[in-house]
Amino acid sequence: MSQRAVGGVVAAVGMTHTPGLGHMLHVPEPAQVKRIADGFAIAERQLQQARPDVVVAFVNDHFDMFTLQGMPGFAIAVGDTHWGPTPETEAWIQMKRGPVPGDSQLAFEIYRSLMSDGFELHRVESAEFIHNVLMPKKFLWPERQIPVVPVFINCFIPPLPTWRRAYELGRAIRKVVAAGPKRVALLASGGLSHWPPIVTDDLEAGDPLVPRLKEWHRFGREAVRVDPTLPLAILEREKVMAASGRALINVEWDRGILQQLANADVEQLTKLDHEAVRAAGGSGGAEMLLWVALMGAMNDAKADIVMYEAVKEWMGGVGLISYASSLKWDWRAQSGIDRGS
Repeated sequence: MSQRAVGGVVAAVGMTHTPGLGHMLHVPEPAQVKRIADGFAIAERQLQQARPDVVVAFVNDHFDMFTLQGMPGFAIAVGDTHWGPTPETEAWIQMKRGPVPGDSQLAFEIYRSLMSDGFELHRVESAEFIHNVLMPKKFLWPERQIPVVPVFINCFIPPLPTWRRAYELGRAIRKVVAAGPKRVALLASGGLSHWPPIVTDDLEAGDPLVPRLKEWHRFGREAVRVDPTLPLAILEREKVMAASGRALINVEWDRGILQQLANADVEQLTKLDHEAVRAAGGSGGAEMLLWVALMGAMNDAKADIVMYEAVKEWMGGVGLISYASSLKWDWRAQSGIDRGS
């Protein structure tokens, strides 16, 4: 597939946005952290050479924007300025709050086109970014201010969009970015298998964290203002879970779904069942909807699995795929490593 054939798309990656990539880089074995950093460095170099004008990001919200009072299946932020991180996440993301540029022109083009195609997206002006966008920024474009157009998919509060519908959303977005003059990088951020203590499904009814989480789901950041220690309580619970010895990473499932994405196995990925995914990949496994949307936006191109690490200290699999080969970048020359290794 030539670069001309993919229109305005010049780069595309899917990556994990685990909070461990913020304030916990010192916790796993240094050799494992180095392998993760080396993988991200490959994608960073590819993005530098691709010179995108804008990043269209398939992401999910973590109750910073959308709550049970308004939980869209799909949404888009169309403003020229977004913000992040939220004040309560600055410490563990290890970034100071500030503006993040958007691209209102492209966002509106995507919004109008999707509405015409039967995708009734919820529309907001400015987005609140946390690790969903800021972890990719930290590792893939740390020194640049590339505008971001975020497309949100609900991955936490059932009923969730189907895997087929997420794929179709990506295909519909591809029509817009391929037809325009801008150099577009596509991003999916989330996954892989993990059991984050931010939803109540995996917690016992008498767990004191449950009612606090339910208030957060209902009222979002307003609940955090009333209960300011909640973010710390969630982080502490994650530490306890990581040290518990429980099986909180499904390596076989992670490797399997990464390989399906690498092979562009549309048939299998679009008929995934949410209950089966939750059982195998935890409540965080549904974030792979974002990667399936990316596959749709890449017109079923094949991807390279750049890196995968099961990091028990972070309670999740950390993965990275790149579509550089399908976009005709010289993967070996940029990475300095053999893809067969």
